[in-house]
Amino acid sequence: MAGIAQCPSCGESEDLRGEPSDGDIKITCLRCEAQWMRGAPRCAGCGGTDIVERPQAMTRHSRGTQLSIIGWRELLLCRVCDAEALETSIAENLPVPSDYVAVCLLGREDRTAAPPRPRPMAAGPARGGGAEEKPCGERAPDRPEPAPATTAPAPAPAKPRTATRPRPGRAKPAPSQVPTVRQAVAAFLAESSGTADATAMLLLGTHLGSYNRLTVLDEAGAADRLTEWCDGHWPDRGGDTAGRALDTIRRAIDFWGARGWLTTDPAAGIR
Repeated sequence: MAGIAQCPSCGESEDLRGEPSDGDIKITCLRCEAQWMRGAPRCAGCGGTDIVERPQAMTRHSRGTQLSIIGWRELLLCRVCDAEALETSIAENLPVPSDYVAVCLLGREDRTAAPPRPRPMAAGPARGGGAEEKPCGERAPDRPEPAPATTAPAPAPAKPRTATRPRPGRAKPAPSQVPTVRQAVAAFLAESSGTADATAMLLLGTHLGSYNRLTVLDEAGAADRLTEWCDGHWPDRGGDTAGRALDTIRRAIDFWGARGWLTTDPAAGIR
């Protein structure tokens, strides 16, 4: 961490400013306003050096109200100022929430003064312009009731769409219908409701390549490569840590297969 040349908060490496402070150099990121000491990381809240790193997802609203994970970073947390968030992340073995602002990076004053995250605008009316709000007590003008449709025949009942979903034994889905590894990991973690080993999923996503399609697990030799990688990270399969990690990976692959995203069982070697 000594002599770090990029912002630990947003990764900026060019738009930085340094100034002398207590025999060291305080560096300020002009992009996100995070501050740290060049010689060693110090908490912007208390000035202490008892700092640890925890994974945090970086998210954005990619489409309407849909929140997507666009990457991961190691967030610096002070054991004193960020104690509550740090203890929760370690106890539940989960990443730090994506909207958490670390006191270690921005201090207490900047943290409280930070503007709230903008929320996506609600969808407007389906037809015409925006509806004008009426004062309380004022009755909206009556609208003519639509004439009953007597000439057009009743529409036929819609057919169930389940037949379009891929099932085992059928042709592979189109590549555009298969999510990326990052999207598949995020979908599984959201479905598992905190019961999964998030660290194991983070490592698996990094190993497979977060921007690759999940079909990378359907390639020839993928099961052998996954088994070899798991044995390298968790050689003692009987241990509690290894058991929890491997169980999470098996559940994730079963989850993806049930949705038609995988047509093989790449976890056969770790079952």
